[in-house]
Amino acid sequence: MIIKNNKLIYILNNYSVHSTEHFFHVLNLLEEMADNGIDILLLIEKSDGIPVVKSPKIKVKCIKSSGIGRLIEIYKIIAAAQKKDYHTLFVRISNWAAITAIFRSFFSKLNVYYWHSGTVFEFDNQQPLNIKKIKWYLKTRIPFNFIKKHTTYFVTGPESMKDYYVNIVGVSKEKIKILYNDIDLSRFSIISQKDKNILKEGLGIDLNVKVILFVHNFSPVRKSGIYIGKFLKSFYSESELTNFNFYFIGGGKDRKEIEEQVRYMGLNDKVFFLGSLPNAVVHNYYQIADIFINPTAAEGFPRVLIEGMACGLPIVTTNAGGIKDILGVEQQKYMSDVNDIDCFTNNLIKMAKLSSSDIAKLKSENIEMVKKYSTEKVALMYINTIFNE
Repeated sequence: MIIKNNKLIYILNNYSVHSTEHFFHVLNLLEEMADNGIDILLLIEKSDGIPVVKSPKIKVKCIKSSGIGRLIEIYKIIAAAQKKDYHTLFVRISNWAAITAIFRSFFSKLNVYYWHSGTVFEFDNQQPLNIKKIKWYLKTRIPFNFIKKHTTYFVTGPESMKDYYVNIVGVSKEKIKILYNDIDLSRFSIISQKDKNILKEGLGIDLNVKVILFVHNFSPVRKSGIYIGKFLKSFYSESELTNFNFYFIGGGKDRKEIEEQVRYMGLNDKVFFLGSLPNAVVHNYYQIADIFINPTAAEGFPRVLIEGMACGLPIVTTNAGGIKDILGVEQQKYMSDVNDIDCFTNNLIKMAKLSSSDIAKLKSENIEMVKKYSTEKVALMYINTIFNE
């Protein structure tokens, strides 16, 4: 076992201040880890500029090359960093960066932590055998199989995802470490009704309208189209729910088809598609929403759930991936099986009709539950897992 110090190479797949992806959260986590004494070399594969970091303990390098040149540049930076006692590396999702780091570990003392969380493997395996699947297998599955076998540690979360990766994906149980996604509770938070009204007006939303929010990609693997087409029709068959509007934030392959379904149902004045929005501003929509929905057939550790929880939103979701680990007892009553779209629909209608006191109970539970995912606590979890175990 390599003796670990307090130095970490963190490889970030991409960064942009306008990013709509979860990578935007990483800087805040790294800043907190640095504040707790960790020296960090942040290596960004693709970026539209160098991010501003507050801590002098974080050094940023942006890869300038492309193609195979990018991997060579990553390898050289890792090798140079090791001469300065950086012997621990963490990479999130990026397969080829992970393979480069693992290759380096064959010839040096380097611990490689690779993060992955998502129940997508059944969907991938069920796809018909054709040229597209063969290309996917060569470009994605073979590299992933190499990573899961040779990475020092395979990182996932929350807890139930460990069994998934051991039993379904075939990752060695001994390799797996559990780490959480984190949430900045100073940015994702409850605001006063006065501030909510001001924010609503600024976003052009009627103050009398109640908002049901969705934030995710519209994806075939999540069966977005099947869920949304079903529950929208049933929801608006309830006459007392016409004061609710749906706001969908996200892109993805299924978006166009879902928008066509909405037009066909004549709901253009009730259902709004805002496209992909930068994560830096998306919290504004959580803060003006009344209900958050996560209709999905595949998940891992959905950050959107803890974003909604932090803003005090009651949630209607499925039990995909590790979702059950995240929610409290009361909130789990509005969690349906991934294959039971009728139950999801009924839960949404039921929640929309809840009394203010019942909504308050759900909000209170979510606010309490989400504290365990605060950036401060998760940063310490990373440090203890990577450096102290």
